[in-house]
Amino acid sequence: MLYYFNDFVFDSQSLVLMQGKTSVAIRHNEAQVLKVLLEHSAVVVSKELLLELVWQNKIVSEQAIFQNISHLRALFGNDAIKTFAKRGYQWQLAFEIGQQEVIPTTVHVAKKHQGRLCGLPLRSLSC
Repeated sequence: MLYYFNDFVFDSQSLVLMQGKTSVAIRHNEAQVLKVLLEHSAVVVSKELLLELVWQNKIVSEQAIFQNISHLRALFGNDAIKTFAKRGYQWQLAFEIGQQEVIPTTVHVAKKHQGRLCGLPLRSLSC
């Protein structure tokens, strides 16, 4: 599922976040938290549910949730995610849902080649 908000597109299947035509670096767990918040945007998502869906059977503290929420707020703004004391979190930004498609079409990777650094499209791995 594709979620469109502000100038971002988030692919909840591949966990890829795009801003315009540029891929945005986002950690796996941050992408998972974002997915849960978007998929459950109509309700307040409890910390327990986030721990269950994102970290599954791993033992982590609630600090892990707080750090991921903080990073997402840094990307999208403080108003993107509302905290409900002793209840959880809720996505606040308006979004649209679109058809599934493959994004990004071109990913740039850095490759060291003959002592120089080249930004290369994924399709072309030579300088």
